[in-house]
Amino acid sequence: MKNTKIKSVKVATFFSLDKFVELFNIPMQFKWDEYLILSRRDLDLILKYNTQNKHVYIFKYGCISFVNFEDEEIFTFIKYIESIGFKINHSLVYKYYDIHNLKVMPNQKIKLMNGSDVEYDYNDKLIHTISVILSKSTELYRFEAELNKVLDEAEKFITFLQKGRLGFYRRKSSILISKILRFKYDSIHNIRVLDRPAFVEQSISLRNIYDDLSEYYELDERINVIKGKISSLHDILDLYTNLSFNQSETRLILFEIFLLVLFPASHLFDYLLKIEPSLKFLSNLLK
Repeated sequence: MKNTKIKSVKVATFFSLDKFVELFNIPMQFKWDEYLILSRRDLDLILKYNTQNKHVYIFKYGCISFVNFEDEEIFTFIKYIESIGFKINHSLVYKYYDIHNLKVMPNQKIKLMNGSDVEYDYNDKLIHTISVILSKSTELYRFEAELNKVLDEAEKFITFLQKGRLGFYRRKSSILISKILRFKYDSIHNIRVLDRPAFVEQSISLRNIYDDLSEYYELDERINVIKGKISSLHDILDLYTNLSFNQSETRLILFEIFLLVLFPASHLFDYLLKIEPSLKFLSNLLK
């Protein structure tokens, strides 16, 4: 029985796939904004030895799926693309990853998940499908973790706002708002995380495999949770906006009251100045 390991790793915030295409001189097999595949010729060049049965899938959102790679080989690949100008975030590499192991039986059949009785033919398209799902799962792990941090920060911040400490935390609020807007942008940017790739749609078998794996990795449920948390961030942003507006409105009203009080006070002051000589004369007579 042969083992096949697929490991997806988050290595960067975003990849410009055009740069990879230009560097490796490979034709795009899919839409330019999705992902590309590196195999034998390109991997032989990078690892400096025969890389039969090894594949690399590079996704625009900064995840890379490695098929039949050892950890040392993954590290070598990451070091290589970093050396040629790609920005790697090493703090992500060890935090966000996912692994899917397959046991290939002598009859070249596999079971997708532990406990499953359904067998599938082992082939490159099946590996391709798993690599796509795994990268999306890894991206969701990163997104969920970052979103939870921002939510925790936002909830603490709102407590201070409700105590009326808006002015002191104005700079912190600007940072928080920028993070909320960043998540809004990222959610739009990666909205295709649940879309099936075009090659999957061409086969009923692959479509079923894709859907089974999506359910196994709970992609639908996780993206719904993320959407709910993003909605909570929007609610917090609305609350801040309302609090900020109310405070500004209160200050404006107080300023208007001050001006209204100042107007008669100035007239009273002028009147006192005018009658001051008369008061002095009356005082002298009384003496």
